Amino acid sequence: MNFFDASIMQFFIGISQKSPFLRSFMMFIVDNSLLKGAIIVSIVWYLWFRKSDRINDIRDRIIISIFSCILAVFVARLLARILPFRVRPLIDPNFSIFFPNKDMKDAFELQSSFPSDHAVLFFSIATGIFFISKRLGILSYLYILLFICIPRIYLGLHFPTDVLGGAVAGILITLALSSKRMWEPVTQKVTNFYSKYTGLFYVIFFVISFQISTLFESAREIVNFLFGSFYEGLLGHHGVKVVIDLLLSSINFH
Repeated sequence: MNFFDASIMQFFIGISQKSPFLRSFMMFIVDNSLLKGAIIVSIVWYLWFRKSDRINDIRDRIIISIFSCILAVFVARLLARILPFRVRPLIDPNFSIFFPNKDMKDAFELQSSFPSDHAVLFFSIATGIFFISKRLGILSYLYILLFICIPRIYLGLHFPTDVLGGAVAGILITLALSSKRMWEPVTQKVTNFYSKYTGLFYVIFFVISFQISTLFESAREIVNFLFGSFYEGLLGHHGVKVVIDLLLSSINFH
């Protein structure tokens, strides 16, 4: 345990012991998709429809940002699998006494704490927003920090360095993929599809936006169900439980 993580965790633990209301408020925020991803995704939609002389450039940037943030999530999952396992603060013996929620502990027991998928995904999107509007990009960074990342540290879901590492990863991935020239074949195809099948494009755009705002929760449930049904026929109830536990630890975004 490094000094940076320990000092910040102790600070938040001290606050939580003095303010039960704040703890309840943090629990409310951390489980509310509208106050988390939907706000950031709404900014993306606002930029897409906002009147501007550079509307084509803005829309190309949005397309790149969406692909970048999806790739960033998969990179985060890969890092969580290949890096040494890091236990969550609410399960860590040094801090678990301060986080008595057993259901939450059970849900996170098999999931490595580093890096924070929330930080990776939303800082990646915020960086894409920053390329379009510096003011909205900075506001997005602040919102993500205050309403998405801090509650997760406060409730013991992540250490501060998990969030910091996730934020850096999300920003760097979007920066690395920010070249419009590199993405030109993709953006051109998406733009052509938009022009030819506008209605279908917005259906797909909405579904992708919804999945991003909820960290692909519905998609994960579908995958879990399909894999569960398939393996249950092959392995029986006990075998499928083992497979699902492994699958959840691989694809759950927390």
